[in-house]
Amino acid sequence: MESISAVIVRHKPLTWSILGLALCRAGLIIGSYGSYRHSDEGVFSDGVMLVALAILAVLWLLIAITKCHLSHRVVRGIAFASILLEAFSLIMTGLLEIGPAETNTAANHFLASTLCTLGGLACMSYWLRRARNCTATTAVIYAFGALFVSELLIFASIFMAKGISSFYAVALVLLQFPCITLARKKPLACDIKTISSENDFFSFTKNTMTSKVFLATISVSIGVLACADGFLRGYPDGSSIAFRATTRFADLVLILAFCVAIIVFACRRHHRVMTVGIFVVMEALACIALLCYSAWPDALDIGAIFTTNLNALLVAFSWYIILAFMSYGWRCPYYYAIAGWIVWLGCRGIARITLINVTAVSQNDLLMLAAVFTMIVISTQVAFINFLNVRKFEAIPEEEMAHQQEAAQASPVVKIMGLDEHHESLADVRQATMRHNAEEVGKQFLLSEREIEVLSLYALGWTQKRVAEELFISPGTAHAHIKRIYAKTGLHSRQEILDYMEEYTS
Repeated sequence: MESISAVIVRHKPLTWSILGLALCRAGLIIGSYGSYRHSDEGVFSDGVMLVALAILAVLWLLIAITKCHLSHRVVRGIAFASILLEAFSLIMTGLLEIGPAETNTAANHFLASTLCTLGGLACMSYWLRRARNCTATTAVIYAFGALFVSELLIFASIFMAKGISSFYAVALVLLQFPCITLARKKPLACDIKTISSENDFFSFTKNTMTSKVFLATISVSIGVLACADGFLRGYPDGSSIAFRATTRFADLVLILAFCVAIIVFACRRHHRVMTVGIFVVMEALACIALLCYSAWPDALDIGAIFTTNLNALLVAFSWYIILAFMSYGWRCPYYYAIAGWIVWLGCRGIARITLINVTAVSQNDLLMLAAVFTMIVISTQVAFINFLNVRKFEAIPEEEMAHQQEAAQASPVVKIMGLDEHHESLADVRQATMRHNAEEVGKQFLLSEREIEVLSLYALGWTQKRVAEELFISPGTAHAHIKRIYAKTGLHSRQEILDYMEEYTS
């Protein structure tokens, strides 16, 4: 088995992308969540989130209706605009905090937080898009590596005055620009090959006929657990829980330890850590948080340590699941990113705002305990029943498997999640056929996965520039791949490639 250090070194080209994702999250948390000096900022974090998600839901519906795929140029434009929006909102927040009291109104603060959240979520979607089609191990390193770095950046801001921390966040957010430039010069996450196990979400999506329903229902499980997280962040009466220096430091150390442990287990190919294992850990954190709240009602920040850790793990796990959706589904990657935000952040936000505004819940400790434990149990049952069903379906005959696939196709949840089969046009069919032929050529001449992707598009008659834009690489890199394809195959023109495919591929 390959050593952990060797796996980490292999993923070194992803450094700038991981840093970009971490910088984006750090700016969002500092601007809208007060650097986690408290468990959250109440209405100014989860209330803002619901408004931002309502706006993104409109874009999600637009993508769903038009079935559009954004070009490379448009994607870059969205990324740059999102960074500027996040930076502008943080400047606005900083000016409000250091300016006259009459300008620092709740309405202005709410607007700044909303813009920050919109920009932050759009930036996160961009960085996740760059990692689509990667292996499970790469996805773990990408998601939990970014979480690790972002937690350190966020923790540094708690030693600053609020106005100063906002301008510190502006600097972090703007650093995404050089990260984009440097990341584009490195291989993509899909170019880094690692061995994956059958026991991870990425293998489920590729190998299991019922994986569509599986992924969709796992999303439901995440949503239910996010509701529990929303209640726990404002336990027991809806007020945010303030951290002391010692408990905030303990929170940091614990989440960093979780990140390291999960990455180590993933590199050692213990991929159940991202299925059964991660759910056990998150649900245990929710239960421990409740126990601590009950045991130390005068020191709620002790329980908030575990609540904030649950929230952080949900962040990275949601990134991981969004990458699985992006790698499996046929729709625009932004479709799956927005859907992911709506499921887990939307559920958390609804629960949190309910706790703030519904006194029947916030003033009844027993009802609160019962609600949270019920959510934990439902989340556990949904997830574990799905894990068991995956193994059950692997043993059924092909005829029954086909029937299960048809049933999955008809599921409205599967269609909403964008996991249904794409009704292909003639151009889509031709592209799929060329992809198959390119894979056959790749097997014969030992082409890399990236060279196969380039070959399939180049053989369609695409220019090198268009190939580069589609695969998110530079024209020079596309040209270098084509030269290597010619060298490995011994062919000398596009027509020779097509003639070879026609004669020797099925």
